[in-house]
Amino acid sequence: MKELYPMHGIITTVNTPFRDDQSIHWADLRRTAEAALEAGVSGFLAPCFASEMDYLSEEERFQMAAELVAVVAEDGRDAIVLPNVRGPDAASCVEQAKRYLDLGVSGINIFMPTTSEESYWELVEAVNALHPPFLCLQDTKDNELRAPFVQAMFEQFDRFRCIKIETANPGPDYTAIRAATGGRLNISGSWGSDQMIEAFDRGIHALMPSGLFELFVNVYRLYHEKSREAAMRLFFDILPILVFTRQSDSVNLGFHKRYFQRLGLYTTVNFRGPYAMDRVQERYAGEMIGRALRIRERMDEYWLA
Repeated sequence: MKELYPMHGIITTVNTPFRDDQSIHWADLRRTAEAALEAGVSGFLAPCFASEMDYLSEEERFQMAAELVAVVAEDGRDAIVLPNVRGPDAASCVEQAKRYLDLGVSGINIFMPTTSEESYWELVEAVNALHPPFLCLQDTKDNELRAPFVQAMFEQFDRFRCIKIETANPGPDYTAIRAATGGRLNISGSWGSDQMIEAFDRGIHALMPSGLFELFVNVYRLYHEKSREAAMRLFFDILPILVFTRQSDSVNLGFHKRYFQRLGLYTTVNFRGPYAMDRVQERYAGEMIGRALRIRERMDEYWLA
């Protein structure tokens, strides 16, 4: 019988820093990854949607995974590097997974829409046959995986150990899938980070948000190591920031790149994709970044209270 896969804490999604000429700023990416590990994240989901992966070349995606594997190895901590596989068909996903595994990644996340349960089953079967250390499936509004279907795959495929749930109303899905798999499938939340206390109450094991490393890590740690009440105090203080970033992909990506620049991790704030904020959103983002920085400076208060 499968046991719960030991992936816990904050697995941060990775944004891509671009130079003014639109090339990837690899030094900024490594610097940001090192800061994330220093803040206590448990690993990286990349390349992923937050990486603007649809606007990266195939070779850039593989290099991103390789850079993160190298940063983790140099750091010496037991952190996860989990790349998304996404392509026009199952064969493409399998080839991508093979290359990522050759780079030494920790597992594979399948980020593909469900055209039918039969075709999705065949895709999972093909990637599972590569024997990755673990296999994670991503459940989104374009790929809603019903609890009975998840249960059947969990029982059939030995490498399927984790699921990332990113549906619009994730709470009931957390509970349904946890019950269907007897609490043995590792469950992560993502876009629903503005409801992370509810998610922790429902027993999810990890969270995969963008940026704000110290804030997310400390909410998780306060909840699991101190008390729910202590975690709620920090969560309510950062909630206005999270609600702002949940408006759209443009606001989410724009906010975090500006935040990294304020921290001195990013040299520029550039995008390849069509992500832009208007002047009011840019002003408000600056205010929310200031709020995040002030909270970081007084983090000890949440542990001492």
